[in-house]
Amino acid sequence: MSGIAPDTLSALRRHSWTIFAVLTVGYFFVYFHRISVSVVGQDIIADVGGSIGFLSSMYYWTYTAMQIPSGILADRFGPRAASTTFLLIASAGSLVTCIGTEFWMIVLGKVMIAAGMAVVYVPLMKLISVWFPKSDFAVLSGIVIAVGNIGAIAATGPLEILADALGWREVFLVLGMVTLVLAVLCATVIRDHPRDRDLPSIEAVELSERGIEAVESSFAKIPVIRGLRIVFSGGRRFWTCALAYFLVYGTIMTFQGTWAVTYFNSVYGFALSASWMVTALGVGKILSTLAIGSMTSRGVIRSKRRAMVYGTTVFTMIWAVIFLFAGEIDNYCFWFAINFAFGFFGGFMTLSFTQVKEWYPIAIAGTAVSGTNIFLFLGASVCTTVSGAIIGTAYTLENFAELWGLMLCLSIVAVALLLLSVEKRPEDPPIGADLVRFESGL
Repeated sequence: MSGIAPDTLSALRRHSWTIFAVLTVGYFFVYFHRISVSVVGQDIIADVGGSIGFLSSMYYWTYTAMQIPSGILADRFGPRAASTTFLLIASAGSLVTCIGTEFWMIVLGKVMIAAGMAVVYVPLMKLISVWFPKSDFAVLSGIVIAVGNIGAIAATGPLEILADALGWREVFLVLGMVTLVLAVLCATVIRDHPRDRDLPSIEAVELSERGIEAVESSFAKIPVIRGLRIVFSGGRRFWTCALAYFLVYGTIMTFQGTWAVTYFNSVYGFALSASWMVTALGVGKILSTLAIGSMTSRGVIRSKRRAMVYGTTVFTMIWAVIFLFAGEIDNYCFWFAINFAFGFFGGFMTLSFTQVKEWYPIAIAGTAVSGTNIFLFLGASVCTTVSGAIIGTAYTLENFAELWGLMLCLSIVAVALLLLSVEKRPEDPPIGADLVRFESGL
């Protein structure tokens, strides 16, 4: 019989899901902004000048630079303050982009948007760690990534329709208003810990309902610098997954987030817009992340490492098709299917967050996730910057083929890194658990 009143448990679940919903909607717009340049970039450049590759890479470099600070902010000041403040910055950035009349103003707006949106995912992962049982992390993180990819879908074909109807400036005006509403909701709805609502901690609920003794506390704190040292001292337990995702995500964002629409429209000139191919790619990622999260939480996927190796191997084979058949097979349905498969098997790498997080205590969960996250966007920053240098403003088949060949090589290296990664067993202690107990007085 539970020692916690049913009304209290009901209130805990209600608050946890409300908090989850608010920031997950925020993550929808993280992806929307991330992919939007691939669709409206040509309209922006035609209006104010500049380069699509540079605009895209500036977004990723800023987002990358904010990953460690986002973990620090979430751990030190709490997810509520961090997400509220930076969503306000993203809202202001959207308005700057809307009114920008020169390329440097557009770049400034995108930098502000990137900085603001960078402080959504890590606070959300921290809140999931504190408000939900550990067993729910895989499925909830899968839902988050799936919602993000719905945002990516909305930023392809649907965004093209919206931009044609309203204009790209009006689109960013609407985004600024929506982001402002999200910031207000974060301030009024989110709480950093159940105790802030006079509710029991999740470990107290686990003990009461299932008799599971907590080996660590969600109240525990550890200095940020020490937390970063613990995360980066993980050896093969951290670095193999981080570097593999660096490579995989870099290739995904080079294709999905920057050049796919331009490539298919320039090289093939299909009657149907290539933005709908990128829509199919987003659908594939949604289906894979939802399926992977569900299968992991139910025990169907028993080895995250093995699943990532298999999925990324197929992903690499798809890159081989894109490279070897560049400029060939003038069939829209074929490339539509390839884009779907690209997104589906690219989604398997989301398991790396769960695999890495399992190695670290709750007290540095935000830092551990941001430590992984920084390599995703560092990969996107490096790869999109290199891609801009290769493609330039000459959208030729030769330039694209050279870029796709490089992306194929990077994917092969990612598979090799995953084979070297180490998955946590139940008997393995968390990395730095003793230091967390010492610092927090447990």
